[in-house]
Amino acid sequence: MSRDIDAERVRTWIDDDLVGSVERVPDEAAEFNLAVEISNLLLHVVRRDPEGPLLVGQQIEYGADIRSRIQEMAEADRNDLVARIRETLTGVPVVYGFHDERGANVRFAELSRIFIEHRLYPDAASQQTLMEGLVAVWKAMRYLDDIVTLVDSVER
Repeated sequence: MSRDIDAERVRTWIDDDLVGSVERVPDEAAEFNLAVEISNLLLHVVRRDPEGPLLVGQQIEYGADIRSRIQEMAEADRNDLVARIRETLTGVPVVYGFHDERGANVRFAELSRIFIEHRLYPDAASQQTLMEGLVAVWKAMRYLDDIVTLVDSVER
């Protein structure tokens, strides 16, 4: 079954009533990479290895202004913010990491971007599990996008 999960099959599993668009993205490191737009957020469904899992994920990058505001926050406020983020991200079936510009794992105060990924293994891959993964990553991304509002609401 795992070899039968190609870009065309995944594309047929994606619910066109929920997504705005699906486009194939050139990716030399992958069997396929599909960019899926849901409510103005772009997610990727990637298969790196013909026997491996489908990777549903994305990174959200924060500009210099937001990164500066996070670093300038009082430690208690920053700890509260990271606790909210961790609570949200541990409530969805994803792995995540706080990364710097080079992609290295860093502490929250030093982040440049947050990486989110849901893995869907071939023996469980179906339209239902793919759409559940897309929605879970979308929810997490929407929350992280709203961090800008949370950070801006904290007084300097």
